[in-house]
Amino acid sequence: MALTSFENNVYKIKHTVDYPEIVCVEYEDTMEIVLKVHPLTGNKVIDKLELTSNNSDYVVIWKNATGLTYDPIHDQITGFIVTKDLPDPITNEITYHDRAFCMNLTGKPSERTLRLHCFVSKSLTGGGGDPDDGSWAGDVD
Repeated sequence: MALTSFENNVYKIKHTVDYPEIVCVEYEDTMEIVLKVHPLTGNKVIDKLELTSNNSDYVVIWKNATGLTYDPIHDQITGFIVTKDLPDPITNEITYHDRAFCMNLTGKPSERTLRLHCFVSKSLTGGGGDPDDGSWAGDVD
């Protein structure tokens, strides 16, 4: 599928989110992948990830996502977000984490534009079995 398969859909998170502080979304939030036309090539490219949420911190985190890339071979969008932990109870110091993420459309080929899945890893080097890893899924209403 092409990058434009992600376009013009607003994905609503209708599933329980186990680690909202890691994946930076909550139940009932929405995510839209906004594309723009590249001025030199005329091709559509990712402009921004637009999260709508009652949690303003989560909105800012996704708004500031970096390294947004579409991989046509794996039909996925990848990039990076920076999340923060709660302040240390003793020192009140806040720790930040650089996390890699991957978004793809899932389901039967005829229904793939209806469901978006996002995996957020514990670190930039990927995940795998760590309880800090998290994911979320959004559906088109």
